[in-house]
Amino acid sequence: MSLSICLVTRNEEKNIERALRSVAGLADEVLVADTGSTDRTLELAAALGAKIVPFAWRDDFSAARNFIIGKASGDWIFWMNPDEELFPASRTLIPHCLQREDALGFAIRVRDLVRANRQDIFTETIQPRLFRRDSGARYRSRLHPSLEVPIEELARRQGKIAYVADVVLLRHAYMSVLTREKLLWAAHLFELELRDRPGQIHFLIEYGKTLLLLNDGHGHVPLAEAVEQIIPVRNAPSPPSTTVGVLLEYLLTVSPEQSRSPMTRAEAMELAMRWFRRSPPVVWAVTLNLFQTGDFAGAAALLEDLLRMGRTGEFDHSSGFDPDVMGAPALMNLGICYVKLNDLDKAQGCFGQLLTHPALQNQARQNFAMVQNLRAGRTASAPQAVG
Repeated sequence: MSLSICLVTRNEEKNIERALRSVAGLADEVLVADTGSTDRTLELAAALGAKIVPFAWRDDFSAARNFIIGKASGDWIFWMNPDEELFPASRTLIPHCLQREDALGFAIRVRDLVRANRQDIFTETIQPRLFRRDSGARYRSRLHPSLEVPIEELARRQGKIAYVADVVLLRHAYMSVLTREKLLWAAHLFELELRDRPGQIHFLIEYGKTLLLLNDGHGHVPLAEAVEQIIPVRNAPSPPSTTVGVLLEYLLTVSPEQSRSPMTRAEAMELAMRWFRRSPPVVWAVTLNLFQTGDFAGAAALLEDLLRMGRTGEFDHSSGFDPDVMGAPALMNLGICYVKLNDLDKAQGCFGQLLTHPALQNQARQNFAMVQNLRAGRTASAPQAVG
């Protein structure tokens, strides 16, 4: 079975060597659809054996992806982005995947690294990246493309199976802060996508969120439209899109006047807990609401659950997020909940675990001393929470 590795690039000289070296010798061909690089991307890619195929950019990532897939000759397609790197241990797994006659495709693990020097701090999503070229798998959407037909459905139609493989891609994004230029560019593509296919709840949410990051109050409008779509289906067992979690987080952080939504915060919290109970960022948003309204017992229970998710890895992997919500900030706020609940032993235990934490040690020491003062019957300052 032959393999084609496909990428889309534009001015990726900082990343392209790392990406291509990680898959060197693994594929029969590496195809790069370049959309107009003006740096050394093409020179570096060609030096590492990639075949460069120019693609005239037209504000559509899915068009670029489908174009390069159409140029591939391998029996299998492996999709990767130029800021990604194949985890070394995964090199031996891919050939085994290609030999599975019953497989139409594989979803793999994509780890978004949070820091440049730490491969052990990441969030992980499961994405279909490896599939048969003749499977009919093609992409849709101008930004954040996804398969037009889910890989599981394609497999069912063809009497095959879509598996999840332990292949790992490391994405070197480091959760960097988006520049205004990038946000404007993203908003433009979301606007075009909604013009092409109006009413898509995923893109209404992404468009609204992007506009708010640009301090554009118009962002509340598409978000309100998205809320109107979920109200008729709020009794359904699952959400119409995983991005609805982001919408519920939004409803839990803004006033009803801002959101222009008929859904109350209490209704949003109930829906969040029913649809996204295993989604750490949504649970975190609910926790902060409980904390702010004085329900410290409820907040403590959810914080304990977040910490458990972080230890076990048993949480929703459908989207990326800051893993800190399952780590030190959760532990700090848990300690404060225990102070409020007058369980000083548990509070001290939480703060004690953070006394050497690089970012929170000063706050932890103050809170630890506060607990000791309370134990001694002395006046103590209010504990410091993490928002």
